[in-house]
Amino acid sequence: MERNTLGWFGWFSVAGFVILTALFVLDIFADSLWAFSAFWTLVVAIVAGIGAVALYAGNDPTAETREDTMA
Repeated sequence: MERNTLGWFGWFSVAGFVILTALFVLDIFADSLWAFSAFWTLVVAIVAGIGAVALYAGNDPTAETREDTMA
């Protein structure tokens, strides 16, 4: 069975989720730091999180491929 892996595209999506979630939390406590509304920041963060999970569970095209060999 093949392991789930992330390539650079998946890690980019994970980083987007983490950064946008942090910006959402900052926007809740100090609304003058981020130019966009908290609602849209949260929406984009959720989309990035869904993309990261989909790339991890599915087939990330940028992940390293392993060849199955029989001994």
